[in-house]
Amino acid sequence: MQLTIATSKPFSFEQTLRFMARFPPCQPSYVIDKDSLTGAVAIDNKAVEFTLHRDLTLETTDHRALPIVAAMIGANDDVEAFYAVARGDEPMMRRIDQLHGLHHVRFLTLAEIAVYSVLMQRAPIAIASALLRRFREAFGLRAGSLYAMPDLDALTTLDADEIATAIKHRGKAERIVEVVRGIRTIGEDLLRNAPYEHARDALLAIRGIGPFSAAAILLRGLGRMDELPWLPSFAQGARELYGHPVDQAVITRRYGRLIGYWSFYMKVGARE
Repeated sequence: MQLTIATSKPFSFEQTLRFMARFPPCQPSYVIDKDSLTGAVAIDNKAVEFTLHRDLTLETTDHRALPIVAAMIGANDDVEAFYAVARGDEPMMRRIDQLHGLHHVRFLTLAEIAVYSVLMQRAPIAIASALLRRFREAFGLRAGSLYAMPDLDALTTLDADEIATAIKHRGKAERIVEVVRGIRTIGEDLLRNAPYEHARDALLAIRGIGPFSAAAILLRGLGRMDELPWLPSFAQGARELYGHPVDQAVITRRYGRLIGYWSFYMKVGARE
């Protein structure tokens, strides 16, 4: 079937594809060309393949893939509000000119970011992405050349021995088991809808999740833009953007509940 994803404006499919083609964790997850991206998502424990085209038509066999893909590309994000707040912030306006129309791209599912939040700990992004590929190929639901990440219920049936055999890293395997089970216990609804500090603290109570992983799950997984922990990587990125150390309170006060978009543009622009 063919469906259509509506987006808030401005939206640049070209910027979305460019980001995904350059972001290593996307490499195990999608087939990307100049006019489309193809992926797979687990629905009712079955792999559902989808292809999103430049005109934002979505080809898939299951209509339930549409809201999942729409959330993944940040279709409904109000980027215009972010652009309005940034007016007068010349370094950030230069980033906006560079990335105009880019919406925040999330991991496809909470299960995927739950696994990746462990794989990325103390690991370069290329190595974490390679581990993600091994994990997907070992436990994913196959759809053509792609593998859909199983949902949280399915992942909780895996034990550390199985995961360690697949990714060749015992420590991360043990943490994945704890993190996946902990996140499933908390539930996606709470992580999406509870006050940010409540969701963050619930994640931090899980053994194997620290501030960086909690921020990644909420920001890169669920698209929660409302707060941002000032971890060293964000502070360093801000210094590179502005050419000097920044007053974190000033940035936070200016961007408010759009601070996640500020951090996204800061990091993506620097990478490009």
